[in-house]
Amino acid sequence: MDSINNRPASRDAGINFYELKTQLADLGFVKPELVDRLREIVLSDRSQFSIQHREIFEGLALDSWFSLHRKDADGPIVLDHYDTALYQQGTMNISYRAFEPDTSKEMACQVLAKQLAQQLPESMTIPWTLDKVSAVAYLTENNPQQIDFFNQLNFNNMNTQNLDFLKKSLLNLGFGEQVNEALEKNINKKVPEFNLTAKHEFNQQKVDYNLHFKAGDNQDMYFFNKFDATLNKGKEKEMNQTFYINKGNGITAKEAFNLMEGRAVHKQLFNKDNEKYQAWLQLDNDNLTQNGNKEIKRFSENYGFKLEEVLAGKGIKELNTPEGTENLFRSLKKGNTQQITVERNGEEKKYFIAASPQFKTVDLFDHQMKKIKREELLKPEQKQTTGKKQGEQH
Repeated sequence: MDSINNRPASRDAGINFYELKTQLADLGFVKPELVDRLREIVLSDRSQFSIQHREIFEGLALDSWFSLHRKDADGPIVLDHYDTALYQQGTMNISYRAFEPDTSKEMACQVLAKQLAQQLPESMTIPWTLDKVSAVAYLTENNPQQIDFFNQLNFNNMNTQNLDFLKKSLLNLGFGEQVNEALEKNINKKVPEFNLTAKHEFNQQKVDYNLHFKAGDNQDMYFFNKFDATLNKGKEKEMNQTFYINKGNGITAKEAFNLMEGRAVHKQLFNKDNEKYQAWLQLDNDNLTQNGNKEIKRFSENYGFKLEEVLAGKGIKELNTPEGTENLFRSLKKGNTQQITVERNGEEKKYFIAASPQFKTVDLFDHQMKKIKREELLKPEQKQTTGKKQGEQH
């Protein structure tokens, strides 16, 4: 390659780099390693360059070679054209073409996929270098039954990623894998909206769940929007509540049970400005939404309930180690009733406790889960007054 003694000034090199990076991004090439290579060649003193770049899709590999050169000895680098090769992985199938800088990667892939589908002989791929106009003409000519491998496999790749995300969300939300098979079948059928049922049993109480899934506007993505939970307490006694999911996050299956049992759950939430904050949540038995759901009371950090302060100095054995402390607080924040061991005057007693943020205390239960007076654990002067405090929100 020819050598150029006069390298471009740093300011001009910066402009040249930005313009090339923008040009490739507009074509659909945005990988960081490609941008890094561009930066290197802009600062180089050579006159001609070739950058090789590979992208992997499901079942396909796309190799591209970008041909760049300087028009003048001290002038900017320009993109002349790029050559591409599309490989169908696991086979010997491959197609080649060259494209002018006005032809996007997406269009180039469609051309290569059509060549792959038609299995055209070399003599029929002339002209070798296509611009945008000739690429469009090639894609629209005859052959209405062509198979667009790239678009289909790219859709399948998005489909797989979407399915994996939903499965991971279901796992994190405590539903395990019990609906995965039905979920995949409905997505593959491209059903616009569907519900799936799940079941759990906690503390010998059965909970039925109805999970709601819906496709996006273009039906290229599915979303897990909400689930309905039904807590069965006998034939004539059941409770229903709907819980909403945001980007795979929300109340878990077990936390839903705990909320419906009347206990509080500590969660990370987002305000209207998408800023994170921590709050205790509890269902409001006295107020309902328009759809019959119980309102959710929120007790933010400003409300003043600090679980650590309530339990400090009460002789709770589990708080003697960092691991025991972490496990106890994590369980209570999930809304569980958690067993504790209290050491007093050389004797040990077993209790169960549950967080009660509204009254800035904890509820106390015996071994049969019967509620007992908090005085057995908390000193009388530490009992809190009832009622709504600053920081409580509906």
